[in-house]
Amino acid sequence: MKRTIWIITGFCLLLAGCGLFDSGVVWRGGPYIRGWIDLPDQVTLSYDLGKGASVGRIEARVFTVGWDGRYLVAKQHPAGDKKVTNFYIIDAQKDGPYADEKKVVIGPLSEAEFKKKAAELSLPGFSKVLSSLK
Repeated sequence: MKRTIWIITGFCLLLAGCGLFDSGVVWRGGPYIRGWIDLPDQVTLSYDLGKGASVGRIEARVFTVGWDGRYLVAKQHPAGDKKVTNFYIIDAQKDGPYADEKKVVIGPLSEAEFKKKAAELSLPGFSKVLSSLK
């Protein structure tokens, strides 16, 4: 029994020592956070529920966002592939803690599709860039 406890304790210390439980927030706007868990270059966009909990909206690597209080816009390099840029739009008036992500997030869009939507909806510009992921 004691051996099992020591093995479990050692395993937990090993995981903690590897930074497995590390995280950070690099931007906040309204109910949204752009942050990472475990790897600083795996930045995602989430709806913040408070007390350290959140609901995912856009997968990694979100490298820039814009926010005007209603619309959030984001650019993402899927799987870190900098040759590909996906564009996303979130209408915060339709979003909430328990909203269906598929009904709230518009995207991925191409640059041409995004520009068309930006003109239709008067979307904000991109203002918060993580240069290291760009």
